[in-house]
Parts: sequence; C-alpha cells; structure tokens
Amino acid sequence: MSILAIIGGSGLYDLKDLGNSKQLEMKTVWGQPSDKILEVAIDNKTTYFLPRHGKGHNINPTNINYRANIDALKQLGVTDVVSISAVGSLKNEIRPGSFVLINQYIDKTFKRPNTFFDKDLIAHVSLAKPNSTSLEKSCSDILVKKNYEYHKNITYVAIEGPQLSTIAESQLNHNHGFDVVGMTNMPEARLAREAEMRYQSIGMVTDYDAFNITDDFVDVNKILQVMREMTGKAEIIIQDLIHSFDTYARNDDPILTCLDQSIVSDLNKVSDNTMQDLKFILHRYVTKRN
Repeated sequence: MSILAIIGGSGLYDLKDLGNSKQLEMKTVWGQPSDKILEVAIDNKTTYFLPRHGKGHNINPTNINYRANIDALKQLGVTDVVSISAVGSLKNEIRPGSFVLINQYIDKTFKRPNTFFDKDLIAHVSLAKPNSTSLEKSCSDILVKKNYEYHKNITYVAIEGPQLSTIAESQLNHNHGFDVVGMTNMPEARLAREAEMRYQSIGMVTDYDAFNITDDFVDVNKILQVMREMTGKAEIIIQDLIHSFDTYARNDDPILTCLDQSIVSDLNKVSDNTMQDLKFILHRYVTKRN
C-alpha cells in the first residue's frame, strides 16, 4: 500500500480542513522533526503533512533537521513524498506564478548532514534519477487538468542560504543552464532515496533570481506576495494528489528496494548501535540480520 506525505512551507497548506485529522509528536534518533506531523484521513487513505520550516516558519534552511523529518515519515510507513517549495527562476521563460516539476539537482549546500550512512554502514545510493517517474506523471496530470502554467524537465540548484544569491552567483547559475534556484530540496531528496521513498518536488516560481535584476535588491515582500497568490492553486494540487498520487505506482518500483544495490558493508559486522539508529531506514534488513 502506498502512503503519501507532503513536505511544504509553513502556513501554506491547511490539510486539516480536508478530513479527519490529528497531530503526531514524533521522535527520532536524529532529533525532533521540524514540527508535529499532521495526519489526515480521507476516503480510507491516510496522508501526512510536515511543515519543513516549522509552523511559525522559524527554522532556516540550513537548520532544518532533514534526517529527522525523513526518518519520522519512514516510521509512519510513508512510501511517497511530494515536496512543495518556493523557487526563483533562472530563465526568462520560467515566469513567476508558474509551477515547475523538478527532476535534477545541483547541490551547492555545504553545512548540512546529507546521509543516514555516515558511521560504520556504507551505502552508495544512486541519485542518477533522484525523483520518481510515477509521482512526476501524477503531478503532471493534475497540472495539465487544472490548466496551470508549468514547466517540466527542470534542474534545481540548491544553495545554502538563508541569503539570496549575488548577481554574479545568479548569472553563473543562469549561464550554466540551470532552471531554478532554491534552498530546501537538498539534502531532502537524497535522504528520501536512502529511505527508499519515492520523491517528487513541485516548485512554485515566486520571482526571477538576481541574474536579470534591475533594482538594487530582490524584494522578499514581493516573493511572499506571489507565494500567497499561488497558495490556492497549491492546495488544489494537494487535494488532487491525495486521491491520485499512486495512479502510476508500481509495487516493483526499484526505488522501494534501492538499498539492495547500494549497501556495500557486511551487515553482520555493523555495530548494534548503528543498526539500532537505522532500524526504520533499514527495516527490511533488520530481520535478515537477526
């Protein structure tokens, strides 16, 4: 059975209005997730929502506990994660107010723990195609059906933040041919793959990045205004995803068993502490080791 989680910005998506809901206080070996996780029951389906910046938007991109967020969702049995986040456009044709379906990443972050496998268990997980084809199709279907402007085959460059780019940085990213810039999809996408979860990111284009700036600075108030204007559309996308995210899902999707091809350590020689820390990420392997 496929179970969906939405990871999004704080205050943008009020899922509690969609059905019976409750808030879950989760604990992980990596620490606390960004906030309580909202569990929503609709039409015999359970969906989870996690505000990555906290409900008060008081966690900056660097300090988000990405490992705790993914581990907590794994504990809940989540198989599919859709990320919704604000992005800046690096191309004139990708206009503010449109959506993007991201399928590749350039990771320029440098302060964040980016793997579950940093002790005595080594896994080299392939990120050649970091997002899920089945989720991408489901998201694309919704965007087409709603006639929302969107772009696909998008490359996202992740920057550390919380500052926005300089003109020189933005022009370099533009000249490299990258499509959008953001601060939160990395290491989130990496960790979702290590946890054997399907992952798809939807970007809300809120502004043009500084590559073609005419003013002295990028106005964050204008970014927030565009984000507020896009909120209603984003909520409609989420409502449709709850019902259709698994339309193209396959039980034999290799993402769901990618650790079979990735773990290089002898599990019998891995410490008990490490196996305990990774008991949810490695739930398929714990029984084998015992």
